[in-house]
Amino acid sequence: MRNLNLKDWHMLFRTEHALITFFGVLVGELLVTRSFSLSLLFPTIGPVLITLAAFVINDYFGLKTDKANGRRDRPLVSGKIKPETALYAAIVLFAFGLAFTWFVNSLVFILAAVYVFLTLLYDNVFKKLPLVGNLFIALTMTAPFVYGNFAVANFLLPSVMLISIIAFLTGTGRELIITLRDVAGDKRAGGTTLPMLIGPKNTVILSAVLISMAVLLSFAPLLSFLNILPFLEKTTSDAQVLYVALVSICDYLLLTAVFKTLKSQDLVTLKECRNKTLLALAIGVLAFLSFALL
Repeated sequence: MRNLNLKDWHMLFRTEHALITFFGVLVGELLVTRSFSLSLLFPTIGPVLITLAAFVINDYFGLKTDKANGRRDRPLVSGKIKPETALYAAIVLFAFGLAFTWFVNSLVFILAAVYVFLTLLYDNVFKKLPLVGNLFIALTMTAPFVYGNFAVANFLLPSVMLISIIAFLTGTGRELIITLRDVAGDKRAGGTTLPMLIGPKNTVILSAVLISMAVLLSFAPLLSFLNILPFLEKTTSDAQVLYVALVSICDYLLLTAVFKTLKSQDLVTLKECRNKTLLALAIGVLAFLSFALL
Protein backbone atom coordinates (compact mmCIF):
# COMPACT_ATOMS: atom_id res chain seq x y z
CA MET A 1 0.00 0.00 0.00
CA ARG A 2 3.04 2.25 0.33
CA ASN A 3 2.96 2.87 -3.45
CA LEU A 4 -0.47 4.50 -3.09
CA ASN A 5 0.86 7.42 -1.06
CA LEU A 6 -0.35 10.46 -3.00
CA LYS A 7 2.42 12.70 -1.68
CA ASP A 8 5.07 10.33 -3.03
CA TRP A 9 3.39 10.19 -6.43
CA HIS A 10 3.08 13.97 -6.43
CA MET A 11 6.83 14.19 -5.87
CA LEU A 12 7.46 11.69 -8.66
CA PHE A 13 5.02 13.29 -11.13
CA ARG A 14 6.00 16.92 -10.30
CA THR A 15 2.33 17.76 -10.82
CA GLU A 16 3.06 21.48 -10.55
CA HIS A 17 4.85 21.22 -13.90
CA ALA A 18 1.87 19.43 -15.44
CA LEU A 19 -0.34 22.29 -14.25
CA ILE A 20 1.99 24.80 -15.93
CA THR A 21 1.83 22.68 -19.09
CA PHE A 22 -1.98 22.78 -18.98
CA PHE A 23 -2.04 26.57 -18.85
CA GLY A 24 0.76 26.81 -21.42
CA VAL A 25 -1.26 24.83 -23.97
CA LEU A 26 -4.31 26.94 -23.16
CA VAL A 27 -2.29 30.12 -23.76
CA GLY A 28 -1.20 28.87 -27.18
CA GLU A 29 -4.79 28.06 -28.11
CA LEU A 30 -6.23 31.32 -26.81
CA LEU A 31 -3.68 33.46 -28.61
CA VAL A 32 -5.10 31.99 -31.83
CA THR A 33 -8.80 31.83 -31.00
CA ARG A 34 -8.94 34.95 -28.76
CA SER A 35 -11.94 33.43 -26.96
CA PHE A 36 -12.45 30.54 -24.55
CA SER A 37 -14.58 27.48 -25.19
CA LEU A 38 -14.76 24.10 -23.49
CA SER A 39 -13.47 22.46 -26.69
CA LEU A 40 -10.06 23.97 -25.94
CA LEU A 41 -9.68 21.76 -22.86
CA PHE A 42 -9.50 18.45 -24.75
CA PRO A 43 -6.15 19.20 -26.48
CA THR A 44 -4.57 19.89 -23.06
CA ILE A 45 -5.07 16.32 -21.81
CA GLY A 46 -2.36 14.68 -23.90
CA PRO A 47 0.44 17.13 -23.02
CA VAL A 48 -0.46 16.98 -19.31
CA LEU A 49 -0.24 13.16 -19.26
CA ILE A 50 3.00 13.22 -21.27
CA THR A 51 4.50 15.78 -18.87
CA LEU A 52 3.68 13.54 -15.90
CA ALA A 53 5.22 10.56 -17.71
CA ALA A 54 8.35 12.53 -18.66
CA PHE A 55 9.23 13.29 -15.04
CA VAL A 56 8.62 9.68 -14.02
CA ILE A 57 10.82 8.25 -16.78
CA ASN A 58 13.55 10.81 -16.10
CA ASP A 59 13.65 9.76 -12.45
CA TYR A 60 13.68 6.11 -13.54
CA PHE A 61 16.64 6.55 -15.90
CA GLY A 62 18.33 9.02 -13.55
CA LEU A 63 18.12 6.81 -10.47
CA LYS A 64 21.87 6.16 -10.40
CA THR A 65 22.71 9.86 -10.60
CA ASP A 66 20.09 10.80 -8.01
CA LYS A 67 21.53 8.21 -5.63
CA ALA A 68 25.01 9.64 -6.21
CA ASN A 69 23.69 13.10 -5.39
CA GLY A 70 21.94 11.84 -2.25
CA ARG A 71 18.54 12.96 -3.50
CA ARG A 72 16.49 11.33 -0.75
CA ASP A 73 13.63 13.67 -1.67
CA ARG A 74 13.11 11.56 -4.79
CA PRO A 75 10.62 8.68 -4.17
CA LEU A 76 12.64 6.18 -6.21
CA VAL A 77 15.84 6.92 -4.30
CA SER A 78 14.10 6.69 -0.92
CA GLY A 79 12.40 3.44 -1.96
CA LYS A 80 8.91 4.80 -1.38
CA ILE A 81 8.01 3.87 -4.95
CA LYS A 82 9.55 0.89 -6.72
CA PRO A 83 11.39 1.61 -10.00
CA GLU A 84 9.41 -1.02 -11.92
CA THR A 85 6.14 0.53 -10.70
CA ALA A 86 7.33 3.93 -11.90
CA LEU A 87 8.29 2.45 -15.29
CA TYR A 88 4.83 0.91 -15.78
CA ALA A 89 3.21 4.21 -14.81
CA ALA A 90 5.34 6.11 -17.33
CA ILE A 91 4.51 3.68 -20.15
CA VAL A 92 0.78 3.95 -19.47
CA LEU A 93 0.87 7.74 -19.25
CA PHE A 94 2.92 8.07 -22.43
CA ALA A 95 0.54 5.75 -24.29
CA PHE A 96 -2.63 7.54 -23.17
CA GLY A 97 -1.01 10.94 -23.69
CA LEU A 98 -0.10 10.14 -27.30
CA ALA A 99 -3.53 8.63 -27.88
CA PHE A 100 -5.23 11.85 -26.82
CA THR A 101 -3.01 13.94 -29.11
CA TRP A 102 -3.94 11.64 -32.03
CA PHE A 103 -7.54 12.80 -31.74
CA VAL A 104 -6.52 16.48 -31.89
CA ASN A 105 -4.74 16.49 -35.26
CA SER A 106 -1.86 14.76 -37.02
CA LEU A 107 0.60 17.65 -36.59
CA VAL A 108 0.38 17.83 -32.80
CA PHE A 109 0.53 14.02 -32.63
CA ILE A 110 3.84 14.10 -34.52
CA LEU A 111 5.12 16.87 -32.25
CA ALA A 112 4.12 14.86 -29.18
CA ALA A 113 5.68 11.66 -30.53
CA VAL A 114 8.98 13.43 -31.24
CA TYR A 115 8.86 14.95 -27.75
CA VAL A 116 8.38 11.52 -26.17
CA PHE A 117 11.23 10.03 -28.21
CA LEU A 118 13.62 12.83 -27.23
CA THR A 119 12.53 12.57 -23.60
CA LEU A 120 13.60 8.93 -23.58
CA LEU A 121 17.06 10.03 -24.75
CA TYR A 122 17.45 12.81 -22.21
CA ASP A 123 19.05 11.08 -19.22
CA ASN A 124 21.27 8.70 -21.17
CA VAL A 125 22.35 11.08 -23.94
CA PHE A 126 21.46 14.78 -23.71
CA LYS A 127 22.01 15.22 -19.98
CA LYS A 128 25.58 13.97 -20.22
CA LEU A 129 26.56 16.52 -22.88
CA PRO A 130 27.58 20.10 -22.02
CA LEU A 131 24.63 22.49 -22.45
CA VAL A 132 22.67 20.05 -24.66
CA GLY A 133 20.56 18.76 -21.78
CA ASN A 134 19.84 22.30 -20.58
CA LEU A 135 18.76 23.39 -24.06
CA PHE A 136 16.48 20.37 -24.40
CA ILE A 137 14.72 21.10 -21.11
CA ALA A 138 14.35 24.74 -22.19
CA LEU A 139 12.75 23.59 -25.42
CA THR A 140 10.26 21.52 -23.44
CA MET A 141 9.19 24.75 -21.74
CA THR A 142 8.31 26.26 -25.11
CA ALA A 143 6.51 23.12 -26.28
CA PRO A 144 3.12 23.75 -24.57
CA PHE A 145 2.70 27.14 -26.27
CA VAL A 146 3.64 25.80 -29.70
CA TYR A 147 1.49 22.69 -29.21
CA GLY A 148 -1.50 24.80 -28.19
CA ASN A 149 -1.03 27.02 -31.25
CA PHE A 150 -0.96 24.07 -33.67
CA ALA A 151 -3.85 22.37 -31.88
CA VAL A 152 -6.17 25.02 -33.32
CA ALA A 153 -4.23 26.42 -36.32
CA ASN A 154 -1.81 25.29 -39.03
CA PHE A 155 0.40 28.40 -38.77
CA LEU A 156 2.60 29.77 -35.99
CA LEU A 157 1.39 33.04 -34.53
CA PRO A 158 4.04 35.79 -33.98
CA SER A 159 2.93 36.25 -30.37
CA VAL A 160 3.35 32.52 -29.71
CA MET A 161 6.84 32.69 -31.19
CA LEU A 162 7.69 35.64 -28.93
CA ILE A 163 6.41 33.87 -25.81
CA SER A 164 8.31 30.72 -26.81
CA ILE A 165 11.57 32.68 -27.10
CA ILE A 166 11.00 34.21 -23.65
CA ALA A 167 10.29 30.75 -22.21
CA PHE A 168 13.37 29.28 -23.91
CA LEU A 169 15.73 31.93 -22.54
CA THR A 170 14.24 31.66 -19.06
CA GLY A 171 14.29 27.88 -19.16
CA THR A 172 17.92 27.70 -20.27
CA GLY A 173 19.01 30.12 -17.56
CA ARG A 174 17.06 28.26 -14.89
CA GLU A 175 18.35 24.84 -15.94
CA LEU A 176 21.98 26.00 -15.84
CA ILE A 177 21.56 26.90 -12.18
CA ILE A 178 19.73 23.66 -11.39
CA THR A 179 22.57 21.71 -13.03
CA LEU A 180 24.96 23.18 -10.46
CA ARG A 181 23.20 21.18 -7.72
CA ASP A 182 24.07 17.87 -9.33
CA VAL A 183 27.69 18.35 -10.43
CA ALA A 184 29.13 15.77 -8.04
CA GLY A 185 26.63 13.07 -8.99
CA ASP A 186 26.86 13.87 -12.71
CA LYS A 187 30.63 13.38 -12.53
CA ARG A 188 30.23 9.98 -10.90
CA ALA A 189 27.62 9.05 -13.53
CA GLY A 190 30.03 9.88 -16.34
CA GLY A 191 28.40 13.09 -17.48
CA THR A 192 30.09 16.31 -18.55
CA THR A 193 27.85 19.29 -17.87
CA LEU A 194 28.58 22.93 -18.62
CA PRO A 195 29.35 23.88 -14.98
CA MET A 196 32.14 21.30 -15.01
CA LEU A 197 33.74 23.07 -17.98
CA ILE A 198 33.29 26.76 -17.12
CA GLY A 199 32.84 26.63 -13.34
CA PRO A 200 29.96 27.62 -11.03
CA LYS A 201 30.50 31.40 -11.16
CA ASN A 202 30.60 31.59 -14.96
CA THR A 203 27.57 29.31 -15.17
CA VAL A 204 25.54 31.68 -12.99
CA ILE A 205 26.77 34.70 -14.98
CA LEU A 206 25.57 33.06 -18.21
CA SER A 207 22.27 32.23 -16.51
CA ALA A 208 21.88 35.83 -15.37
CA VAL A 209 22.49 37.11 -18.90
CA LEU A 210 19.91 34.77 -20.42
CA ILE A 211 17.26 35.52 -17.79
CA SER A 212 17.90 39.26 -18.11
CA MET A 213 17.31 38.97 -21.86
CA ALA A 214 14.04 37.14 -21.16
CA VAL A 215 12.99 39.86 -18.71
CA LEU A 216 13.60 42.56 -21.33
CA LEU A 217 11.62 40.62 -23.94
CA SER A 218 8.77 40.03 -21.49
CA PHE A 219 7.80 43.68 -21.94
CA ALA A 220 7.70 43.42 -25.75
CA PRO A 221 3.90 42.90 -25.71
CA LEU A 222 3.64 46.44 -24.35
CA LEU A 223 5.01 47.62 -27.67
CA SER A 224 2.00 46.06 -29.38
CA PHE A 225 -0.22 48.05 -27.05
CA LEU A 226 1.60 51.18 -28.27
CA ASN A 227 1.38 50.09 -31.93
CA ILE A 228 5.18 49.84 -32.15
CA LEU A 229 5.01 46.12 -32.94
CA PRO A 230 1.77 45.90 -34.93
CA PHE A 231 2.38 42.26 -35.91
CA LEU A 232 1.55 41.28 -32.33
CA GLU A 233 -2.12 40.90 -31.54
CA LYS A 234 -3.66 43.78 -29.61
CA THR A 235 -5.41 43.21 -26.29
CA THR A 236 -7.71 45.23 -24.06
CA SER A 237 -6.60 47.84 -21.54
CA ASP A 238 -7.56 45.44 -18.74
CA ALA A 239 -5.16 42.89 -20.16
CA GLN A 240 -2.40 45.48 -20.31
CA VAL A 241 -2.69 46.29 -16.60
CA LEU A 242 -2.98 42.65 -15.51
CA TYR A 243 -0.14 41.54 -17.79
CA VAL A 244 2.20 44.24 -16.48
CA ALA A 245 1.35 43.38 -12.87
CA LEU A 246 1.89 39.64 -13.28
CA VAL A 247 4.97 39.82 -15.49
CA SER A 248 6.58 42.33 -13.10
CA ILE A 249 6.17 39.87 -10.22
CA CYS A 250 7.54 37.07 -12.40
CA ASP A 251 10.56 39.12 -13.49
CA TYR A 252 11.26 40.26 -9.92
CA LEU A 253 11.35 36.65 -8.70
CA LEU A 254 13.59 35.58 -11.57
CA LEU A 255 16.08 38.40 -11.16
CA THR A 256 16.31 38.25 -7.36
CA ALA A 257 16.78 34.48 -7.49
CA VAL A 258 19.48 34.40 -10.13
CA PHE A 259 21.42 37.41 -8.82
CA LYS A 260 21.42 35.94 -5.33
CA THR A 261 23.21 32.90 -6.74
CA LEU A 262 25.91 35.23 -8.07
CA LYS A 263 26.91 35.84 -4.45
CA SER A 264 26.73 32.20 -3.38
CA GLN A 265 26.43 28.86 -5.13
CA ASP A 266 25.86 26.75 -2.00
CA LEU A 267 23.18 24.06 -2.10
CA VAL A 268 20.74 26.01 0.08
CA THR A 269 20.86 29.02 -2.25
CA LEU A 270 20.55 26.84 -5.35
CA LYS A 271 17.50 25.07 -3.90
CA GLU A 272 15.92 28.41 -3.02
CA CYS A 273 16.60 29.62 -6.56
CA ARG A 274 15.00 26.49 -8.00
CA ASN A 275 11.82 26.98 -5.98
CA LYS A 276 11.58 30.73 -6.57
CA THR A 277 12.10 30.41 -10.34
CA LEU A 278 9.47 27.66 -10.50
CA LEU A 279 6.99 30.04 -8.87
CA ALA A 280 8.08 32.69 -11.37
CA LEU A 281 7.37 30.34 -14.27
CA ALA A 282 3.85 29.71 -12.98
CA ILE A 283 3.16 33.43 -12.61
CA GLY A 284 4.66 34.07 -16.03
CA VAL A 285 2.27 31.62 -17.64
CA LEU A 286 -0.63 33.39 -15.92
CA ALA A 287 0.69 36.68 -17.33
CA PHE A 288 0.68 35.18 -20.82
CA LEU A 289 -2.82 33.87 -20.14
CA SER A 290 -4.03 37.39 -19.39
CA PHE A 291 -2.39 38.56 -22.60
CA ALA A 292 -4.23 35.86 -24.54
CA LEU A 293 -7.62 35.92 -22.85
CA LEU A 294 -8.48 39.57 -22.20
